[in-house]
Amino acid sequence: MAEQNILAGDITVLEQVISDFREHNEKKDRMDKLVQTMHDLGKNIDVTEREMKDEIDARIKASTASICEGYDKSIAADNVKLKDVQSDREKAKMAGVKERIENETAFLKKENIDLKDQIKSAFKLEQIPMFCSRKFYLALFGTKGVSDAVIYLAVLLLFFTAIPLALYFIPSFPAWGYIVYYSVMAPLVFSVYKWIYAKTYVPHAETIQAARRTKVKIRVNCKTIKKIEKGIRTDKNEEMYGLEGYDYTINAIHDDISRIEDEKAKALDEFEKTVKPDIISEIEGRKLGQIELMKSELAKKQEEAAALDELTKRQRIYISANYEAYLGKEFMNADKLQELHDIMKSGVADTVAQALAAYKDKH
Repeated sequence: MAEQNILAGDITVLEQVISDFREHNEKKDRMDKLVQTMHDLGKNIDVTEREMKDEIDARIKASTASICEGYDKSIAADNVKLKDVQSDREKAKMAGVKERIENETAFLKKENIDLKDQIKSAFKLEQIPMFCSRKFYLALFGTKGVSDAVIYLAVLLLFFTAIPLALYFIPSFPAWGYIVYYSVMAPLVFSVYKWIYAKTYVPHAETIQAARRTKVKIRVNCKTIKKIEKGIRTDKNEEMYGLEGYDYTINAIHDDISRIEDEKAKALDEFEKTVKPDIISEIEGRKLGQIELMKSELAKKQEEAAALDELTKRQRIYISANYEAYLGKEFMNADKLQELHDIMKSGVADTVAQALAAYKDKH
């Protein structure tokens, strides 16, 4: 606390109050400027450090890319060659597979041609129409087995169920129309069937059945051909296709790619050990000095701010205890303190208390 009650003090005491208050405000303004300066320095340090890191990263990335470029081009060129050779090898293999299939199935294909010629010769000799060797004909006139029975039944259902059912959906189709249809269709179908049967199947039944048996042999041969073809295509043994030259070239390209990749790895390792540290050292040599200067300046400002902060706190405590306690918080204002000073200077009041009373009367 002050040694005297400032309310009883004269103009000199008030001028000391004003001086202390102004000094405190100046210290606060100085503190605000220091805080802003420290903020700007900290921001500049962060920006400079980030710029240094970005420059290092960019230089290292560019240098690494430059090292890799030549090796990657060579590897890419080898991969193109490899793809071409592999494609040529596959074509050669397919040609070999095709030739092998032709060779291993030739006798069966020849046998099928001979069997078909036998059927044609027999039918020609007996003047039998070739349609008599077809599956549909044999199913109707020489029914044998489940598949023939299904075809036979399907034909009957077509004429005597499917067509009448379709007629049902014709608008205004009369009921007597079904009687007409069955009356005409049934005799017609069976007459035609009987006529064809009598003209073709009856006189040549033995030859037609022999043709049927021959066709069974042809189908068996076709299945055998497919089985042989599948076995050849899935055979993992490729020795008979003469692909050694392609394999040698492919292995040589693979070896070359491995060699280039090893050289690339060594070059990158050498870059990491020697060039990269030099790049970092060169960039840091340009930037770290500037950063250290700013950090040093920041440290000084922080010390100054700490001391100033401590001083303003003590001033604030002193002003609160010795001035504000007597004058009140509302007079801790530069303009109001100056007005009190003007009142005392004009001679209206001799003490601070009288100046306060005059101020209140005035306002």
